[in-house]
Amino acid sequence: MSAHESPPSLEFVFQASILPLEGGTINHCLPLPDHVGEAYRAAGVRRVIATLNGHACRRAIMNRADGSRMLVLGLPLLKDIGAVSGDTVSVYIEPDPDPDFVEICEEFVEVLEQDDAAAARFYSMTRGMQRSLALYVNTAKRSETRIKRALELALKLRSNTLHGDTQKNREK
Repeated sequence: MSAHESPPSLEFVFQASILPLEGGTINHCLPLPDHVGEAYRAAGVRRVIATLNGHACRRAIMNRADGSRMLVLGLPLLKDIGAVSGDTVSVYIEPDPDPDFVEICEEFVEVLEQDDAAAARFYSMTRGMQRSLALYVNTAKRSETRIKRALELALKLRSNTLHGDTQKNREK
């Protein structure tokens, strides 16, 4: 690229079909066209803001077994965009300007502010793990449920009893 050329745009508009995924807790995916996946791979971009049927959401670009790339879509997001498996959606995608952003609902923030041990462990985790744990609390519809989940999660953080914690972690 010469000094007068601007870098290639990483904003794309396309149509894509929502596909089901087999196994695990992930329900659906949105495959990225090859040229889109390759552009983001070449630029080293892993997190994007995708606008699906007019609804913006933050997502990580995930690798598929066949080497292609996709966005993971859960059932709450599908409901928000009014789509089901097999539907074709309109997509606008761009790099996330704040890829380290973790959305944490006010109920979880309040619990972490009152529990130093849980907060220390939570904030020492990777951004991806923080996002996963926060999502568990954030997705509850009622404030009472978010509070209950936040308290449960704080206890598991503090006592090293999160799913995947080993006996060695518990003895710390």
